[in-house]
This record gives sequence, structure tokens and C-alpha cells, in this order.
Amino acid sequence: MNTVQIDTGRLTDIGYDSCIASCGNFMVLDHTVMESRCHIEGLVVLPLKQAFDAYPHVREKLFFNVVSRETSETTLQAAGMEPVGYYVFVEPGVRIEEPLQAAFLFGETGSRQFIHNIIELGEGAELNIVNGCTTATHGRSGTHVGITETYLGKNAHLGYTMIHNWGHAMEVFPVGAVSVGEGARYISNYVGMTEVRKIVTNPIAHVASGGSARFYSVIFSKGNSYFDTGARVILKGENASGEIISRVVSEGGTVVSRQLLSGEQAGTFGHMECSGLLLNENGVIHSIPELKGAHPDINLAHEAAVGKISREELSYLMTRGLTEEQARSLIIRGFLDIKIEGLPEKVQSFMNEIINRSVEGSI
Repeated sequence: MNTVQIDTGRLTDIGYDSCIASCGNFMVLDHTVMESRCHIEGLVVLPLKQAFDAYPHVREKLFFNVVSRETSETTLQAAGMEPVGYYVFVEPGVRIEEPLQAAFLFGETGSRQFIHNIIELGEGAELNIVNGCTTATHGRSGTHVGITETYLGKNAHLGYTMIHNWGHAMEVFPVGAVSVGEGARYISNYVGMTEVRKIVTNPIAHVASGGSARFYSVIFSKGNSYFDTGARVILKGENASGEIISRVVSEGGTVVSRQLLSGEQAGTFGHMECSGLLLNENGVIHSIPELKGAHPDINLAHEAAVGKISREELSYLMTRGLTEEQARSLIIRGFLDIKIEGLPEKVQSFMNEIINRSVEGSI
């Protein structure tokens, strides 16, 4: 029995909130499933180990399929362990408005946590997931490895929001891969606003004809934090599209932003953008955009910019009665504000709340 006491405030900070309407809940503490439930017809939420027995195809066809066991040393280690995580399935044609809440908590200082999640949406299905990761209490140290494999059927839609609220002593290695079916839509939102020792992640989406994959990330790198993040979108089918947008603020930490768009068939369209804001001389923002064209009838573009807060903008706001601290906070919040088309208003509002609280707590 896991005896770690959970700081409920940290759960709220990652979107796991009983006050928010949801279609289901899933929680893991270290390697123990603490909660797994859903109350929507056509939605399955199960611990992955149980799903192997209930749905044999999950182990045979989905487990370590879009993510290879040989991806890295950490995935090889994960493949040799008993899987802990969720299996989420939405039946064809089922559209669910309320988000699914999931939380992964790290409690044992000095240990390694391995998580493996599988998401499957049938044809025409729709779901939003708010997935949060944090330490059970402040000051924990260790390593978290999280593998997520996602499969979207024809014309399905998934909004996947990941909120990281780790501590300064954590090392984190998320591994994600998505198969986006014909005409399907995938939206990924990543929010990292707290100090962390290291986060390394570079998810990939394979997009079929007429499908789309969009990755948005908001990062506030504080103290000695090190983020090596990004996304890869492989446009494999005709008229597939992709977008990668990142907003990065460094208050002393280092952020490496890697972005890849690859167009392989006629009519593919892709755009990427990385904007960085440096708040002091200790921070580093390194943007690495990459475009790969393998067909003459494609349209791929990128733009990147890194700079500082404009003294003119700061002065203007201060002449309107704001203190320098209030003006800086307002500018940073505006910079990090990304309006995401197709994201439910409830999820967008929650993301904005998390960002605003983090900015106000650090300026």
C-alpha cells in the first residue's frame, strides 16, 4: 500500500480538480493506480494491464507499435517492466464534450517511474484529455519516463493537453507518437511553467490524407531548468497539414526547441513558429526549425524570433499607472497567450489560468 501523502493543491495545479466537470478520471501514484473510472457510454478507461486481458488487440497491435522499444535506452528499460498507465478507447461516432482528467504523481524520492499510456479513438470519435504530471509533494527528486501511443481513426478528433508541474530536482523523459488517420485531427498542448532539472521530449505525428496534427507549447524556464522539447510532424498523405507553435520565456533556464515538418505527398501544408523572450542574461533559447520536402507540390514554412521585453512597451504601460512588476507580468502573459482553434473553451480557460498563476508567482 502506497503511504505517500498527496498535496491536493498540486493536483489542482495540473488540472485534476473534482470541481471541474469531466467524463472520467485516472490517477497513478508512483506505480500504483489510485483511481480509474468513467461514466460515459462509449468510453473505456482502464489500467493498461487490465486492458491487455479485456482487449487482446491492445497488447498485440497497439503496445510498442508507433513507439519502438528501440527508440532509446529508456524505452528499452520500460519495455522490460510491467506496464502502468491507462488505456483509453472511444467507440466510433461517440463525441464527448467534457474532458477526461488524468494525473501521474511521483512520490518516491530517488526512484524511477515508468508510465505507458495508449489512446485509441474509433472512426468519427471525439475526446479531450487533460493529462497532468507532478510530484506528490514539493521537493521530490527522481526520474519519470512517460510513453504515450495514440491512434486516431478516420475523421476522429483528439485534444490532448499535457501540464507539467515538476520540482527542481526531477528529470523527465516523455516519449510520444501519434497515428493520425484519414481526415482525423490531433491537437497537442504542452504547458511547462515550473522549475525542473531536465525535460527531454520530441513527440512525432504521422498524418494520413486530409488529416492534421497541431502542436502548441508554452514554456517558462526558471532557475537552472533545462528543457529540450519540440515536435515532429510527418505529412504522409495527400492534403495533410501540420502546425508547430511554441512560446518560450527564459528567466535563467535553457530551452532547446526542435521542430520538424516533413511533406511527402501533394497538397501538404505546414507551418512552424518559435518565439522566445529572455528576461535576464543567464537564460538561453535555442530554436532549431527543420523543413523536409519530398514532393514539388507542398507548402512548408517556418519563422523564429528571440528577444527581450521592449523598454518602450514597458514604459508605456507604466505611464498608464502600472508598476514595473505589473507591466512585466502583463507583457509576459500576453506573450504566452496562444488562442487554439478547436480547443474547448473550458480547456483553454484552464490553460490560461495555469499560465497566469505561474507568471504572477515568479515576477
